[in-house]
Amino acid sequence: MEDINYKLQSEYKVDLASHEVKKQIATAEDISAVLIEKWKRRLDLENPDEIEGIYVEAKKEGLFDRAKEMRELIFGKDIHFYGVCYLWDMCVNSCIYCPASVENREESGFENRELTVEQTIEDTKSVMKDGHTHICYLTGEDPGGHPAETLVEYLIAIDSLGLDEIILNIGPQTARDFAVLREMVKRTSLQFRIFQETYNRRTYARNHPWGPKKDYDFRVQSQERALEAGFDNVGLGVLFGLHRFPIKEIEAIKKHAIRLKVRCGKLPARICLPSVSLSKNLKSKVPYDLPRGEYDSDGNLIKKNAYEMLNELIYALSRIAMPLVSIVSSERDQKGMLEILDHYATCTTLNVHPGVGDNMKYHSGEIDETLHFEQATSYPRNPEETIKTMRLKGFNPIINLRAEWHHL
Repeated sequence: MEDINYKLQSEYKVDLASHEVKKQIATAEDISAVLIEKWKRRLDLENPDEIEGIYVEAKKEGLFDRAKEMRELIFGKDIHFYGVCYLWDMCVNSCIYCPASVENREESGFENRELTVEQTIEDTKSVMKDGHTHICYLTGEDPGGHPAETLVEYLIAIDSLGLDEIILNIGPQTARDFAVLREMVKRTSLQFRIFQETYNRRTYARNHPWGPKKDYDFRVQSQERALEAGFDNVGLGVLFGLHRFPIKEIEAIKKHAIRLKVRCGKLPARICLPSVSLSKNLKSKVPYDLPRGEYDSDGNLIKKNAYEMLNELIYALSRIAMPLVSIVSSERDQKGMLEILDHYATCTTLNVHPGVGDNMKYHSGEIDETLHFEQATSYPRNPEETIKTMRLKGFNPIINLRAEWHHL
């Protein structure tokens, strides 16, 4: 029987048993440990003026060059893609930074949306038109109205569509519920992905005052439960801009990744490092919303500001701290920022439409001007243009090895 499981190791371009490779990995990790210790309290988002000084210092230390070298050593110039599909946006949590939190939703006034199983198939096929065979499915956390069993019919239907990977970005589940969901997927590799948002317990409590998400430990232990239930892979995530010390978050997510390797025998398949941002027209509160640089109408970066400097610093430092982990960027950032992050990240969204049903509406040519939930302002890129541009810049974009898209 063909092994359908996605394996992080399949993306490696070198023999990890090589003495020279081991030496380079160890050196990178040692350097990252020194820099993390040096900057983890000094880089304080309460004092964003410090960012530029550390950014300049990082350049002098050779951080960015070394991170690019490690990315190419382990992963070559490959860039992988995934699509996104929202199933429902009902949520009972209070996350001060999210438009879907109960209080923010009431102030914004948008109505709940939910796809039927049939609509989910249509929305998925719309994402697949872009070439995607790895698709992330997201839901709001609504355990009373949408218990784990609600996903059963959805997963059975999605599993029949010929995807390479289903990524479930849903609320944390019990061991029993993870086992139920695992049992529904027979033909497709299955990943559970969840963001811890912040690893600082005080910051976590402040940003999640009530709702099931308030339980820090139930959330942070969920990847282990998923792997124990038979999920093929898991993903981790930090939302930068919640905690005042972003370098500490890099240290914490690395510890989480190591813990998974030790206890479950696997590194996370992907690590996501986005920054929290305000959504257009929707109510939310961002603890540390850094000033962004200047972009032209096509999304090209004209001038960096604190946000761009910090973003590049986070990705570069994470790359040498976790050389063997695939790092994700996303279209929460504009084209110019993503082109910088391509030198450190190895996976990214492409043509994302982060609202319930927005993929099928986009591909049908329908313009949806109704106020509705979008987790963050997004900047979807044209797949064909993006892939061609990446190739011109020397990268190897991989969206679907079996389809014509790979040969554009």
